[in-house]
Amino acid sequence: MVIETAQQLADAALAVPLQRATTAMLAKQGIELWVRRDDLLDSQLSGNKFYKLFFNLQMARSQGFSQVLSFGGAYSNHLHALAAAAHRYRINAIGVIRGERPALLSATLMDAEAWGMKLVFVSRAEYDRKTEADWLTDMQACYGPSYLIPEGGSNLAGARGVQLLGHALEQQTQGDYAAVCIPVGTGTSLAGLAAGVDRQKPVIGFSVLKGAGDLGANIATCYRELVSAESYFADNWRLISGFHGGGYAKKPSASLFEFWRGFERSTGIPLDPVYTIKMLWGISSLAQQGYWPRGSRLIAIHTGGLQGRRGFNCP
Repeated sequence: MVIETAQQLADAALAVPLQRATTAMLAKQGIELWVRRDDLLDSQLSGNKFYKLFFNLQMARSQGFSQVLSFGGAYSNHLHALAAAAHRYRINAIGVIRGERPALLSATLMDAEAWGMKLVFVSRAEYDRKTEADWLTDMQACYGPSYLIPEGGSNLAGARGVQLLGHALEQQTQGDYAAVCIPVGTGTSLAGLAAGVDRQKPVIGFSVLKGAGDLGANIATCYRELVSAESYFADNWRLISGFHGGGYAKKPSASLFEFWRGFERSTGIPLDPVYTIKMLWGISSLAQQGYWPRGSRLIAIHTGGLQGRRGFNCP
């Protein structure tokens, strides 16, 4: 599938199915959970990844760039999707990887390299300079003029793509839900989703990170940029922490692993080990605590990343 226009992306988003996810605990609490299967958007560009890349790639081409450059770790869903998209859209891609090149590449990076992405490995100290103007200038001098996409696609163009997902969800459901939930890494998708749905509907983001840092402030800034044209708005999003399962991209704890195995067995929905599983764990934990009234209908966004299962001992 080659999506060339925003309307085509909106149409593809509208076709993503919603799947009922029933577990014994949710049934006991009287909670109706539906998972929006954005992992099925595309076999290679799944979940929120392509939404965040779409407008970035459009801007790269409109500004005359024949090459994009972005950043990530050895198991980065973002770089995996970017490599696939660059291959499909016939644009060169450079992936700057945190850490020295290992003797054996991860399956994620093997895919990226096979799709033609040039992998550039840098030390962790150097990687931490990825937002410094001088360092980025040096990178472009070394590897050629490139359209820069932040790690995770975390910019306004990325959020605009996820905003289309929010619009599609509203059309699908006609607003018939109590809240919509999404896992949070950089916060870009939370900001875009919150800006795309009905402002009266709460959007709950479950952080997959141990420390919040500037995450909340970054989400607020991005959200307000998206809705700045409106005469009045009130923030309709909330960030919840505490369901990181040990930290970003860490091996799941025994309790999280057990939940993962049970959820997949009950629903038949495959989950990724870094994002969606932690959101669903958070939803289930809060439901058990009576966070939502009985009869609540919740929507959970499956943000894809199933390629990452290869780096974990999956159920």
